[in-house]
Amino acid sequence: MQRRIKRNYRQEKSPGKALAFSKKVRHALTDNQNFTEQIWGANYAVRQEFFVAVDRFEVTFHTASNGDRNWIRERDKLWQEIIIMLDGIAAALEAACVRNPDALFTTGFDISQERRSPNRTRLPLTAPEDFSVANTDVRGGAIGSASDVPGAYNHEIHITDKDPSIEENWRHKELFPDPGRMLMNNLNQGNTFFRTRAHGPDGAGPWSAIVSIYIT
Repeated sequence: MQRRIKRNYRQEKSPGKALAFSKKVRHALTDNQNFTEQIWGANYAVRQEFFVAVDRFEVTFHTASNGDRNWIRERDKLWQEIIIMLDGIAAALEAACVRNPDALFTTGFDISQERRSPNRTRLPLTAPEDFSVANTDVRGGAIGSASDVPGAYNHEIHITDKDPSIEENWRHKELFPDPGRMLMNNLNQGNTFFRTRAHGPDGAGPWSAIVSIYIT
């Protein structure tokens, strides 16, 4: 069973918690590299409408704190409208994450975990053996490539421009559903180290060998 977004926000009765949740989702979906404008497609307008509605909700929430019934009604009505927007956004995100379910954890929503069968055995993930990285035509751009690992949902890349033997120097770059084309942007010019690993239903597999190129 694929990971799913919980619709528990529908039952939220506290205006303060509703506002906090809305702001958390808005923050998570702002400049989220897992969900580009191309992936949003026709739902991009819904996302932008949601962003505007959250700003209105915050203003209305604070204005209604004086107990004015008209503002309270306006606040509650706006929250119901936001719920409908959240439903549409949640459906769009789930559709975009069929091959990359881990990306749902970056959306700000609460996520339901996959059901596991106690009788089902899985082979452990292996390290990608043919990982390579090359520059692209774009300044600060690079593309990684590796064979797909059996049982993997997606592949993760870590990078560092410091000593790669020190674990603390590594930082997460991105998750990719297609290991054959892992496109990265906004890299700093200079010698950069890369490593990749697969993610499956039981977590992450071992790291690949480290490769390095000079980013132009």
